[in-house]
Amino acid sequence: MIVSALEELRDALNIKEKNAKLTLKHNINKKTAFLPFQTRNPERAKFKDGFSPVLGQFFRYVESVGSNFELEKEQLISEISTDVVMDETDRSHFERILEDYLFQANSIRVFHPIMYKYIPLSDSKEAKGENEIAQYLYNALLGNDTQKFKEILELQESEHVLSRLIQQHMPQLPEEPSSRKYTASFSFIRDTFQQDLKTLLTNKEFFTNHIQLFLAYYYFYSASQLILKINQFEKMDATSPTPIYYNLDWEASNRNRLATTTGFKIIMENARKLLSHVNTLEHLNIIMGTEQLNYLELHKQFEQLDEEEQRRMIDDVHKWTMEYSEIVLGNQNEIEKKTVFKESYRQLQQQLSKGLKLETKYRYALAINEIGKVYFLKTRGSLGNTLNVTQDFLILLTALSVKDNKISLKQLFVEFEKRGVFLDRYSKEEVVELFNKLNLIEKKSDSGDAQYVKPIL
Repeated sequence: MIVSALEELRDALNIKEKNAKLTLKHNINKKTAFLPFQTRNPERAKFKDGFSPVLGQFFRYVESVGSNFELEKEQLISEISTDVVMDETDRSHFERILEDYLFQANSIRVFHPIMYKYIPLSDSKEAKGENEIAQYLYNALLGNDTQKFKEILELQESEHVLSRLIQQHMPQLPEEPSSRKYTASFSFIRDTFQQDLKTLLTNKEFFTNHIQLFLAYYYFYSASQLILKINQFEKMDATSPTPIYYNLDWEASNRNRLATTTGFKIIMENARKLLSHVNTLEHLNIIMGTEQLNYLELHKQFEQLDEEEQRRMIDDVHKWTMEYSEIVLGNQNEIEKKTVFKESYRQLQQQLSKGLKLETKYRYALAINEIGKVYFLKTRGSLGNTLNVTQDFLILLTALSVKDNKISLKQLFVEFEKRGVFLDRYSKEEVVELFNKLNLIEKKSDSGDAQYVKPIL
């Protein structure tokens, strides 16, 4: 039996009759999974331990292993110690050295990238949110391509003898094939992420020191851009980042600066509308028989249909808008029969937005705030939260932008923007001043017009 799109949609939203009244349950991430945001507060990642739990799960996805393991510190140290022949009077001293080398504040110390997979998820409901973010990074940005990590995750013969000894005794994690859930991020983000990852992998020490910040930023950046683009419906520009401005951590700001007027404030305004768009795209993909398509892609798909199919599609969107409005809002009074596809799904989005509780929409939007406040936001009194570039983040951005050959100062700021970090002229002046102090600027003329930034890696 062929099930119609509307019947499939009714089934997906679990429409039932209760007390002589129809009810439904909003469901997302069935036909479309764009972002790893949670609608329930306890499951939302709060990053009390930074990005480490996400990082650990990300590397378990990379190595296709499960997260069901426990590290017993005393047992592990004892097993390693037993395997080493020494004078028994030295054993307790050796075990203290081993503990200091292997553990840091009761968590595993990453002395080599091969150890990342032993960083556990949080011991709370937040583990669900952390796991989802890790899978998002793996699916949407890495594209499940684990080959990139092959060399850096191998333990070389030249490694410290203690490192090799520890690795031989670390527990074998169960194999667990990684699945694909989240749709690929915009190509302009995904391609740059993969180029930057390749650069990062050329220097093991820099990689180890910055991989956590690197992944946290690309999660924040890709999520922020989707939030901004999705609110533009089919008018979104899917080829380049929407400009959002940052301040530098150490500079003063004011309410006229671009970081205040066109910064995090814009992201949050759009984020509070996000859940209604996520629901709308879920419904549209079911109606159109597609998966993982955004408004722009759905619109292109619609234009390839013949006239009769287009009319049927608009009619199905209209019927569903009427049905949803009756069930959730109790009336169909405001619904108009549209003849243009984009007008029909805009009307559906408006009705879905009305059908969602304000606190649910705001709670869903908090996911972008949670990651932002750990790494990329600064509270500036009456100005509120502004996007923020710390010196460490600036060094990472610069290393990725310059790579192994010097580039002009002008090109450096173009590269920053390619990675979603826009700076006004005051911030750019601050960057130049700092780079001069760090001896990262090379001047090709006495006038200083031709200025180049030296490689960091």
